[in-house]
Amino acid sequence: MLLKEVPGLEAEKTKLLDSVKRAHNSHAQLFYGLSGTAAFPLALAYAQYLACKNPSESDSCGECNHCKQFAKLSYPDLHFSFPFARVAGAPRELNCEYFQKEWLDFIHTRNIFSLNDWLNQLDVANKQAQINVDEAARIIQKLSLKSYSGGPKFVILYLPEYLHSSAANKLLKTLEEPSDKSIIILISENPERLLQTITSRCQKLYIPRLNAQEIESYLQKQGVNANEARTAASVAEGDLVQAYKIALDSARYKLFGQLFQNWMRGCYSAKVKEIFAFVDEFSSLDKESQKEALRFFIQTLELAFALPRRSLALAHPIYQELSFKLEGFASVLHPKNTRMAMEVLETAIHDLSRNGNAKVILSDASFKFSNLLRIKEA
Repeated sequence: MLLKEVPGLEAEKTKLLDSVKRAHNSHAQLFYGLSGTAAFPLALAYAQYLACKNPSESDSCGECNHCKQFAKLSYPDLHFSFPFARVAGAPRELNCEYFQKEWLDFIHTRNIFSLNDWLNQLDVANKQAQINVDEAARIIQKLSLKSYSGGPKFVILYLPEYLHSSAANKLLKTLEEPSDKSIIILISENPERLLQTITSRCQKLYIPRLNAQEIESYLQKQGVNANEARTAASVAEGDLVQAYKIALDSARYKLFGQLFQNWMRGCYSAKVKEIFAFVDEFSSLDKESQKEALRFFIQTLELAFALPRRSLALAHPIYQELSFKLEGFASVLHPKNTRMAMEVLETAIHDLSRNGNAKVILSDASFKFSNLLRIKEA
C-alpha cells in the first residue's frame, strides 16, 4: 500500500517521512488512537516505504519487487500478530501462524476494520481473544531469522493490549534489543492497558480520527454513492470503520434510527404498549445487531446533548429522513439524566454480551429511561 492511498493523516505521514530522512525512526513504534482510525493501513504503507528499494521523498515507488510483494502481502519478511481465540481442531500450542491464511485473506479485502470484524471472520466473536505466550515466542523466532528479502524484517502487532501478561513480558527484551533490521509496529486503541515497560521502549505516534470530509472522500473512492457516503460520514463521528459499515448497510442504520424514535416516544409518553412493541422488535434482531443498535443509540444521545455540536445534531441525516426532531428530544436532556441514560445503555450492552435475555434487558432499560426523561435539571 502506498502512503498516498491511506486516507487523511497528512501530518502523521509527514512525521514518519521526516523521521526516516533524519534516521530517527525507532525499531519499535507505537501507533495509538481511538478505534476506527486508519492506523493499520498507515502502518502497512509505512512498512512498505521502509522496504522500498527506490523510495521518493514522499512515497514508495510501487514498482520494485518489494513494493509488488507488499501489494500482494507476500513480502517474506512481513509478519502479522493479532488477537485470536481457540477454535475447534486447533493444536494445543496455538499462535497466529495457524490463522495466517484467514488473516491475509481478511486484510487483503479490507484494511479498515475492527477487532469484532476479525473475530466474526473467525466465528469466535463470543470467545475471549488474546495474544498468548506461544505467539510471543513466534514473534521472537521470526525476528531472529536472517532476512529472506535482504530488506527490513517487520512485525505489525495489531492491538498489543490483548497481550497476555506473560507474553508481554516475554517480548520486552526483543522490543529493547531487536535483531538486525527488525522493525516492530504496535497498533493500539487502548495504550493505557499496555505495560509501561512496553510503551517506554516505543517511539509513539498518535493517530487521530478523520474528519467527515476525509471519510466521505474515502467512501466514495470505495464505490459508495455520494448521498450514502455523506450520510455515513456525518453519522460516524470520525469512526472510519463505523462509517464504512453504515455506508454498506444504510437501511440497517435507518432501522436503528426508527427503533430509537419509537422507543423514546414510548418512554416519554410512558405508554407500556408502545414500549413492549419496541422490545419485541428489538429482540428480533440478532445479538450483534442489538449491540450495534445500542451503540448507535448512545451516539444519538451524545449528538443531541452536545451543545457545541447542536447544529450537527439537528442535521443528522437519518433522523431528518425519519422526521424525528432531535432538538425536541434534546430539550429534555441535561447532564444528570444524560449520564445516567448512557450508563443504562452501556449496562445493556454488557448484559447482552454476557448472553442475557434481550427482552428482559430492554424492558428494564425502557422503564429506567421513562423515569430518566422526567428528571428535571437541578
